[in-house]
Amino acid sequence: MKTLSPAKINLVLRILGQRADGYHLLQTYFQLLDWGDEMEFTLQKKPSIEVTGNFGDLKITDNLIYKAAKLLEPHKKTDEGINILIQKNIPQGSGLGGGSSNAGTTLRLLNKLWQCDLNHEQLQKYALRLGADVPLFVLNQSAWATGVGENLAPYSTKDYYFVLIFPPVQINTVDIFKHPKLCRSQKPINTKDISDEQLWSNACTPIVLSTYPEVENIYSYAAHYANIHMSGTGSTLFSAFTNKDEAVDFQAKLPNYWRTELCQSKKNEKNSIRL
Repeated sequence: MKTLSPAKINLVLRILGQRADGYHLLQTYFQLLDWGDEMEFTLQKKPSIEVTGNFGDLKITDNLIYKAAKLLEPHKKTDEGINILIQKNIPQGSGLGGGSSNAGTTLRLLNKLWQCDLNHEQLQKYALRLGADVPLFVLNQSAWATGVGENLAPYSTKDYYFVLIFPPVQINTVDIFKHPKLCRSQKPINTKDISDEQLWSNACTPIVLSTYPEVENIYSYAAHYANIHMSGTGSTLFSAFTNKDEAVDFQAKLPNYWRTELCQSKKNEKNSIRL
């Protein structure tokens, strides 16, 4: 069984406050993309969990895919194990939710393959244990999110073509959220305002641009040709277009040694499994 483990971008990321435990209260719109990592799940007779692919030097027991599988293992109603092969396309530290997507996709798929029969609420509880963004990828739909990102309300915008730009730098989310100059008292916007690109603000953008000159340089160059936004805590920058030719034209204006990707809004399908 093969499936897309989709990337996400944040069209809006507002910080409304901070809890006593340090977690930030957010209002964000998660837009899923029709591009991301590729995952292949193969049932095997031996009962072990195997994860293979191009995920670098990460210790297997620290991999979110493995952790997600271990959470579901006690619930499986089959003696079969699983081999999970992943082709990583989403850069690490890029603000696109790659690891979270892999974990959420694993929970959804193994719940079916292992016949765990867990309901959506049960899967979401496990997802939240793995990370604040993981519930989005169990939902598998673009959505507004509040709380620390776990309160999800499916919501669709108009379709866009997105040009993603990947600065050659990894950004630690914790570092950005700990920054003393980060604004933590923004007001929420109305749901309908997601249709106004002028309101696509990201509280983390000023911090990243002032801290990472590599990102700021790319941002400044690309902003000559289109409105530029940042996903999550970076480092990925993106621009949105309703016309594919305009997106292609913008991408062509960027230096060819930059890594970029042209993709679209992912359709809000509850089940994205491709057989």
